[in-house]
Amino acid sequence: MVAVAIDQPDGVEGHAVDGSPGGDVGPRGSVDGRPCGSGSPGTAAPGADSSRLARNAEHRATVDAAYRAYAIDRAYEKVSEIERGIVTPAMKRIEREDPERHLAGLENRLKGKDRLTEKVQEAMTDRGRTVDQAVATIKDAIRYTFSYTDEGYTDGVYADCERLESGGFEFVDRRNSWDAEEYKGINSRWRVPGQGQLFEVQFHTQASLDAKEETHWAYEKLRDPATSKAEQEALSTYQREVTARVPIPPGALEIPDYPRRMTTPCQQR
Repeated sequence: MVAVAIDQPDGVEGHAVDGSPGGDVGPRGSVDGRPCGSGSPGTAAPGADSSRLARNAEHRATVDAAYRAYAIDRAYEKVSEIERGIVTPAMKRIEREDPERHLAGLENRLKGKDRLTEKVQEAMTDRGRTVDQAVATIKDAIRYTFSYTDEGYTDGVYADCERLESGGFEFVDRRNSWDAEEYKGINSRWRVPGQGQLFEVQFHTQASLDAKEETHWAYEKLRDPATSKAEQEALSTYQREVTARVPIPPGALEIPDYPRRMTTPCQQR
């Protein structure tokens, strides 16, 4: 803090504005005979305020960034605990109920920390959410994929939706993309009871899963803002060509999206 002397009556010792003893009071507008500047007595030198504000802003940004990184680390640990302790055990129990299909890519059930951090920061910046709110609403922080035979696909999707509901998970949404040109399959989202955390379950045949994995690199390139329009068009054409080879399982097109008006979402045929 810069101590600035206050004019006192003759014969009274000067004190600084913070109450500490000051130097000898010289002529008006000076301390110990040194000029206080070209402005009025007690004003800071030109540029001092802006420099201090800049330092404060830089410090605040550093502290905010450190807190955000710490909060994301804690949130990621919480998501990992929910996945290990609640969702994956339930999904494995559901898998055992039908040996005709299986969980594919289980090693990828937890989104990588770098990608999760990127999504959290987007949600905080674009939608004003806290770290916990952002993590809880990331639909695929935890994700699973069921792979069925073509013949068992439609009945299997209905049955596994019922099993998820019976397991206490809240049905949030379901999107049927079997009529899409660049991706075929069904994606659904569920909420963990008592936690608020979302997770994703995808329903595929082996052919649709193979196509998804084959075109994943193109999907990532299409998400990149730096990808040119011409390259985007070429990537979309490539995805359509691969996806066109995927057979549509009997009845798959009739599986309804959710939400929609229905009494029991998973049983509606």
